[in-house]
Amino acid sequence: MNRSIIHAGLAASVITSSLGLAMADQQSNMELLPTGQFISPMAIPGAVAQLLNPQLSAKPTQVVSGAIKSQLSPDGNTLAVITAGYNTVYTGSDNATLDNADSTQYIFIYDVSGANKAYPKLVQAIHQNNAFDGLVWNGNRALYGTGGADDKVYVYNRASAAPSAQWTQTASIALNHTKGIGSGVKPNAGGLALSADGRMLVVANNYNDSISIIDTSSNTLMSEYDLRPFNTSGQQGVAGGEYPWAVSLKADGTAFISSVRDREVVALNLSNPAAPRFITRIPVQGNAYGMSFSPDESKLYVAVSNADQIAVIDTARHRVEKTIDLPIDSGHGNGNGNGHGNGNGNGNGNGNGRGNDAKYSGRDTVNVTVSRDGRTLYAVNNGDNSIAVISHDGNNGYHVEGFMPTAYAPKDVTLSADGSRMYIINGKSVTGPNPLYKSGTQAQYQLGLEQSALVSAPVPRDDELDRLTSQVDENNHYSVKESENDLKTMQFMRDHIRHVIYVVKENRTFDQVLGDLGNGANGDPTLTMYGKATTPNFHDISEHFVTIDNFMDPGDGSMDGWSWIQHAHVTPTEEVSQQENYARVSRGMAYESEGDNRGLPVGLPTTAMRDAATNGAVTNATSSLPGGTANALPGIADISVPDAPFGYQRANIYDAVLAAGGTVRNYGGMVNNVGSIGTIANPLLNPSAAGIVQAHPLKPTLVNRTDEYYRGFDQAYPDTFRELEWNREFQQYVANGGLPSFELVRMGSDHTGSFTQNVGQMGSAEQEEADNDFAVGKLVETVANSPYARDTLIVVVEDDSQDGSDHVDSHRSTAYVVGAYVKKHAVVSTNYTQVNAIRTMEDVLGTQHIDLNTAYARPMADLFDTKGNGAWTYTAVASTILKGTNVGNVATGSAKNGNDGNQFAQGPDIHPLHDATYWANATKDFDFSREDRVPPELFNHVLWKGVMGNRPYPEPHSIYTKVGIDGSKVVATADDDGDGD
Repeated sequence: MNRSIIHAGLAASVITSSLGLAMADQQSNMELLPTGQFISPMAIPGAVAQLLNPQLSAKPTQVVSGAIKSQLSPDGNTLAVITAGYNTVYTGSDNATLDNADSTQYIFIYDVSGANKAYPKLVQAIHQNNAFDGLVWNGNRALYGTGGADDKVYVYNRASAAPSAQWTQTASIALNHTKGIGSGVKPNAGGLALSADGRMLVVANNYNDSISIIDTSSNTLMSEYDLRPFNTSGQQGVAGGEYPWAVSLKADGTAFISSVRDREVVALNLSNPAAPRFITRIPVQGNAYGMSFSPDESKLYVAVSNADQIAVIDTARHRVEKTIDLPIDSGHGNGNGNGHGNGNGNGNGNGNGRGNDAKYSGRDTVNVTVSRDGRTLYAVNNGDNSIAVISHDGNNGYHVEGFMPTAYAPKDVTLSADGSRMYIINGKSVTGPNPLYKSGTQAQYQLGLEQSALVSAPVPRDDELDRLTSQVDENNHYSVKESENDLKTMQFMRDHIRHVIYVVKENRTFDQVLGDLGNGANGDPTLTMYGKATTPNFHDISEHFVTIDNFMDPGDGSMDGWSWIQHAHVTPTEEVSQQENYARVSRGMAYESEGDNRGLPVGLPTTAMRDAATNGAVTNATSSLPGGTANALPGIADISVPDAPFGYQRANIYDAVLAAGGTVRNYGGMVNNVGSIGTIANPLLNPSAAGIVQAHPLKPTLVNRTDEYYRGFDQAYPDTFRELEWNREFQQYVANGGLPSFELVRMGSDHTGSFTQNVGQMGSAEQEEADNDFAVGKLVETVANSPYARDTLIVVVEDDSQDGSDHVDSHRSTAYVVGAYVKKHAVVSTNYTQVNAIRTMEDVLGTQHIDLNTAYARPMADLFDTKGNGAWTYTAVASTILKGTNVGNVATGSAKNGNDGNQFAQGPDIHPLHDATYWANATKDFDFSREDRVPPELFNHVLWKGVMGNRPYPEPHSIYTKVGIDGSKVVATADDDGDGD
């Protein structure tokens, strides 16, 4: 028997950590995610799971991530799965060499005939350079897969229809795009559909807002059709047809194309493939993703993320005839209604509790599969790791019968030919400790640690579905009653706190910074790179207030990290885009976050505003593209921003504050910097006095609420200088009143980089980390010594934890909560995440919840002491490693022994291990101009060597407990590769 197959109920020695089971709850077989949710991937009775392991001879433990689409052959004997993940492999002792041969996407071929129906047998793993959400069969011997950034469709054939027959690539069909619609983006070939006669193949060009039509008899391109309104109806500057995801092709030649960005399905007549004709646009209530026809093609079922529903389209009348909502009331409900909305609700919220008057989104429905008899729909929910089972009575009645739990981030479900079995694929997994695997055999960066799996399970019986639905509710906290203690604590905080300052930093794990605390917290000092001598304030804050040693950042990098810290949520498009964007093999996807889609500041509605924020870069980048600048992602739709109960694309913590009547001020978040820093000069210390604008806001809400003299992400600019600008405005609030209810403050020097360009003359990673430490310390000290000390809460998090090691989990990070009524000298090990942090801020400021995640998360009530008097104080100190830098001289007045009241930390002076020249050479090919443009896994090795010297890069050394699906335990060293040996 294949040792990679996992059976429900087998011992832990077989299942190990392959689906993230190292953090499972042994009583309920639930695996804890960094989001704070749980998954139960093996809860369906009779389920069998296997990792997507391509069985590379030189890398037997290599597992692929990003499974995105599955398709069953017409004869029902072969299952194909395509991936669109990170899938980047390095070799060598320092992981410095990119393994191009195996850094590919894959199409996995499984034999599901006969006895293999229950236990799919891997026949072949086909290397495909790049890929996206396009996979379709042409008969039983031909298969097409889209090539993503390769801008191609790959054609595969096998000599016979036997499930064991091997596949070969027989053609690649170029789609002839030179670039995508945006700024500096490649094309991205996406969804596929094949005509009933197999002669016409339609491709959704995800980054070109068009479809391509291919003649399969000659494998040639017949035509291309732009889906945007400027082409279909001559309307200029109007959004439509953008980010096409899936294609469904009716037998009569009608094509339906889902548009993620514009919340619509575009209908075209392709009866003459050389000259497609526009029919209409069919609006839906959220972001349109995967689609499936009813057996007679009279209905098209569309997965609508954000709205968490299935739209039922009448394919003859080309309109939505019904919507099927996926509610939270014990998984049952009826679908009805139609129409289109932008989510422009209103209303304010106060106090605590979830309330029953708001429709929260967050299930993120991304795909839908229809049974062969048309009586059952299976809706795949990426956001809450479930599949909804929907019955159809054959007329217009639909009923949500219940939900089934899945592995992490499910993407598709395919039914066996007889409908008795389901094949479920997922895009991600729990990572566990980092590093987990032996060097040279598996990526140690957290995107490389994530794995996809194929779960084969019988279709549950009716008497099993209620239990599975309850499991989904439990996994997502839908059925958890809020404790009276939490309610009382948060009501107390609401009564006493009027202001929240939310500080967001960059990329550190708990062990990297606080592993050496020694106060009873769960730290590993052997992994500590920036200990107490470098970060005296983070250590003092943790020890004086609360050490939070079980805090998780759900994001894998800055792209989704900044969504989690704002929205407590990440959209399906952003999740997939990140996996491919962060790969070091030209996968082509854009950094879809922080106000940018495809490199364009989409939050700004006009070309003039976009050019003003980018010094004319938008027009320069788009004027020569089809449709020109006016038609390059017009409007303010942002594929990374969900809706909230109080408005279209307003699922942000700052929008929640505004909706509740509060006030907001932004410092460096979601901005585009103006110009480059250059060399040190006095205006940089007080840009406001010199009238030198530093940044333009990119989010509609933050326009006129952003300090334009506060610089955004720029590793050449010290956080201590940023703190001076924040402090300038804070002192105005002290003098005149009116401190905003909520402040978002970005401080990112702990990302490190741009070593020779740093205007603070900090030429090492340790000094930049110390600068970040001192800037946060000064902010805390400033609030402590102000009239706002008793009614202000400071929450400090990292946007993600991607750039370091941690012996508990690669997503475990630092978090600091400071202010009145925060416990003193305490260690709190409650599992919290960024979602809990946002929930806490919602409760403190009396806002509505922004989505399902915050509505059902616990507030961080264990951090607070409601019996104290609210008095607190804090004095910041600077690490001695800053002596001799501009940060040390200017910010701490070291030349005059701290005459401005600041001081250096006690103890002997410490110095960087290497100078700026060393660091510049070590990172000479790295791009620090924007977030996460450096090769992250390689950068981690560079940072370790530069800070830790000759100490070996961390290898597995921890002892941890793996928990089996059946609740059994086995203790294993972390270098156990999980293959069951």
